[in-house]
Amino acid sequence: MWRQLRQCKSESDLFDLVEESYTPGKFSDEQELRSLRESPRTSQASDVEAESEVSTAPESPKQQPVRPCKKEEQKTSAIDRSTVMMRNVPNNYTREMLLSMLNNYGFSGKYDFVYLPHDFDRSANLGYAFVNLVSDEAVHAFWQKFDGFKRWTLPSAKVCRVSWSGPHQGLAAHVERYRNSPVMHRSVPDEYRPVVFTDGVRQPFPCPTRKIKPPPPRPGQ
Repeated sequence: MWRQLRQCKSESDLFDLVEESYTPGKFSDEQELRSLRESPRTSQASDVEAESEVSTAPESPKQQPVRPCKKEEQKTSAIDRSTVMMRNVPNNYTREMLLSMLNNYGFSGKYDFVYLPHDFDRSANLGYAFVNLVSDEAVHAFWQKFDGFKRWTLPSAKVCRVSWSGPHQGLAAHVERYRNSPVMHRSVPDEYRPVVFTDGVRQPFPCPTRKIKPPPPRPGQ
């Protein structure tokens, strides 16, 4: 019996571990980023607002989990993912400053969704942003330009890191995520909201499908 228990414990090492959930602001610290640095071809989904997606479908008792080879991972990433997360954005950057930076480095018309979450109490961003690129080529170029980027227009020692957004991927998924969100409430300033584009031109954000609740009141209000 003890031999069987030891065997089960050793076999559990063959199974993939669920990636740690992302906590807002956690990856704004460069020191923590060093241990989680990801490349555009091998990084796994990580995000501000949710845990990594895990399939709940039961496996056949006779099947063993098979981790795809590197070539398969690269192909899946290129086809299925288009939304990246920029970490270590200086907290005093505004959405307009971020958009200007993207355009100045040649990405005008190559993205169709941008969101820079803010802390309303401090009137400062939370240190990360989401960008959905319109092609695999744009994703690759974006990763090459901004993973390790530090030429901010404001004085900052932060070094940008790029990773995949998760669990939401693609324009449609992010529109559905935010169209009914409190961040789209009329009381929230426009500069704090996500924005969508077509060929580099900003478009109205799709209308909500239900009544939007206002953001929670601030402490002391």
